[in-house]
Amino acid sequence: MNQDGLEESAKNIEGSSGNTSLPLVLKKLLLSRDETLQVASAHCITAVLVHSPAKHAPAFIHADIPEFLFEHLSSSSEVLVWSSCNCLTLLVEEPLFFSKCHTVYGIEAVVRSLQGSLKMNNIELHKQGLLLFAEILTRQPEEIKLFTSSAMCRDAGRALQEAVSSPVLEVAAEALKATSAFLRKDHQSTPPVQYGELRALLEAMLNRCAEFSQTLLSRRPLGHASSRDSEKAILQRGKFLLSTLEGFRSACRLAIEFQSEPSAQENPFTAPSAKKEDTLEAFSEFLLSACDSLCIPMVMRHLEQTTHPALMEVFLSILHNLFVIVPHMKEKFSKKLASSSFIRLTLELKARFCSDLSHSALNQVCSNFLYYMCLNLLSAPEKTGPPSKEELSAVSELLQHGLPQISSRSPESLAFLSDRQYMEGAARQRQYCILLLFYLAYIHEDRFVSEAELFEAVQSFLLSLQDQGERPPLVVFKASIYLLAICQDKDNTLREQLHCSLISIS
Repeated sequence: MNQDGLEESAKNIEGSSGNTSLPLVLKKLLLSRDETLQVASAHCITAVLVHSPAKHAPAFIHADIPEFLFEHLSSSSEVLVWSSCNCLTLLVEEPLFFSKCHTVYGIEAVVRSLQGSLKMNNIELHKQGLLLFAEILTRQPEEIKLFTSSAMCRDAGRALQEAVSSPVLEVAAEALKATSAFLRKDHQSTPPVQYGELRALLEAMLNRCAEFSQTLLSRRPLGHASSRDSEKAILQRGKFLLSTLEGFRSACRLAIEFQSEPSAQENPFTAPSAKKEDTLEAFSEFLLSACDSLCIPMVMRHLEQTTHPALMEVFLSILHNLFVIVPHMKEKFSKKLASSSFIRLTLELKARFCSDLSHSALNQVCSNFLYYMCLNLLSAPEKTGPPSKEELSAVSELLQHGLPQISSRSPESLAFLSDRQYMEGAARQRQYCILLLFYLAYIHEDRFVSEAELFEAVQSFLLSLQDQGERPPLVVFKASIYLLAICQDKDNTLREQLHCSLISIS
């Protein structure tokens, strides 16, 4: 049936909406043994749904049309399978589709069909099958379990693993969306949780992204005429990287949610003598390792070409989540991030995108990341003894309130720190935060302002405190003295000024 015929059918159906026999007629066509009639029926249902989905979808669902469309997914006809997938993708937009539990009975057919189609060369069929799968995974109500057996959940994960590894970028991109939706607690909580399978899926996803990134880098066009192609390639790479990071973030959320589930800690069917790889602890450590070896390098290479706020928001939320996922590694991980200039990077993001109250979500993510990283670094200092619980509590409070207010570039932050005018409480808290950020960056060899400028700013800050008769938190005072000392150690001309400053402050 051609497109004009389908549109005419849709208009006729619209004009006779009271005719309840239409779903039954199309149902009979679906049940016929004639493949042409089956395909025509699916096309007609699709045309009706496209024309008026909310009006007609319930009638088709009540007629159990989805049941027979799911059955047709096992057909050897690629046209019929594609038509059925397309039709089901429209029907899943109707909430009634899920309350009737069609997906619970049809999910096995979807997975089997996807496994079979991926062995064919029909790219459009791959994409349509993955789109349907992603829609079901995303829209399935949490209270209605989709995978009723661990075997079906395993098969679904393996199908996605094959799809994300596809050499066809469009297919891999659709698979990434489905993977992100698949990594939901209610989809994975059928015991036992198969952490080994999840790890294999994430490895395939990350490796495909790394491969795509390297392919684009090796194909950099030469000459001005190719600049447009280069920009398009960077944009394409950024979108694929963002989808990959969203999938990885879903895995991180899953790990956090399973921390409160005793039954999800490990596979109870694993032999006592077996190596404990299929556990939440091993999976969590894998997430940290994968982020360190793959996610961070990919993002940093992408940052050399462009900066996308949405991508950085997802990336920093992953880093923040990892502090919670692997708590025994949070100090070590924070030190590695700080020594890799992540304090500077985050402050530059805030200054670039959050200074005019725009990108509030990014500002919050940046602030949360800096907050936890700073507390981790202060809890395990490199040069001094750890602060007391009271000191840490005071610092925690000022960081929590002060960090969201910081969105200035380094020269502006230095100028603000040097301000000798009377400072209100909120402004003083911002100064404390800025000084602590400079201190933590310097102590981890990330010196992004000159020693002379920082010395002058810290000196002015201390004199301002003296002028107003204020006593800063002890951690802030120690950080100030450290910065003065380290700056004069790098610049001999500052030694005399430091001596005079200390006499004045005392």
